[in-house]
Amino acid sequence: MNKRLNQAMLVLAIVVVLTWLYMKRTSTKRIEKYEMDKSQIMQHLYSGNEIDSILVMTAAAKLTDEDEKIQTAYDLAESQSREKLVDFFESL
Repeated sequence: MNKRLNQAMLVLAIVVVLTWLYMKRTSTKRIEKYEMDKSQIMQHLYSGNEIDSILVMTAAAKLTDEDEKIQTAYDLAESQSREKLVDFFESL
């Protein structure tokens, strides 16, 4: 009886540790993905190309859930305010 209880506890502990490691890894990937998106939009803003307002709005939506900030990013992109957009995305 005692041996079965020890085996059950060992299996439970392994499952808990594996679940914790999986959750830790997926949250790290999520953070890296957001940073990659932020660096990509900053590259777009620093390039000499015309600012794509839809791309800017999509990047803002990936970085924040606040509709007001997303709308601000879109409005700044529509007005081609490159410096203000750079400051805006650095603050996110």
